[in-house]
Amino acid sequence: MASAAALLLQLQLLLLLSLSAAQPGFISLDCGGADDYTDGIGIQWTSDAKLVFGGQATNLPVQNQLQKQYSTLRYFPADNSKYCYTMNVRTRTRYLVRASFLYGNFDNSNVYPKFDLSLGATPWSTVIIDDADTPVVEEAIILAAAPTLSVCLSNASTGQPFISTLELRQFNGSLYYTDYEAQFFLALSARINFGADGNKSVRYCIHLIEYGNPTL
Repeated sequence: MASAAALLLQLQLLLLLSLSAAQPGFISLDCGGADDYTDGIGIQWTSDAKLVFGGQATNLPVQNQLQKQYSTLRYFPADNSKYCYTMNVRTRTRYLVRASFLYGNFDNSNVYPKFDLSLGATPWSTVIIDDADTPVVEEAIILAAAPTLSVCLSNASTGQPFISTLELRQFNGSLYYTDYEAQFFLALSARINFGADGNKSVRYCIHLIEYGNPTL
């Protein structure tokens, strides 16, 4: 059992190194996905299969019109354990961490999940699903205090904790600097598209307001 755990750790470290070498500070995990791929706008998505211990991958039982990364997810037992993804980062560097959750009634229970999300031991958010076909997106900007960063799911009060995608984006320079960033992180409160004629999400090549970076 110990040798198996050691082998798993080695595989995780190798994957972390390969991810970092391919796109430093730029990681896109397709949770539950079986294969790596590049989407239509050039984002390289990596399967999370070798990066997390435990959980089950599944396809969504409903047909959706969203991106390919939302066609799968990974879910975890509703127990007292904490299930974490750990990524290599650069100490004293700011990162955008984005996690998304599309329920899609994957468990055929029609019970909307509610569970906690944390950055290591620090509480981040409570994920509350209230629509099976609309993704919940959580974002945080954090100053890395260690060479690794963990995003963890735990404490499900209804349903099972699950995750669809996990993304990491490195910021350079003083972007999003705050006086208290060593003690606190920034969490997304709201994003409003003024003047829009609908609720459709806008992102990537047509979303240039995020400081000119078309791949945020």
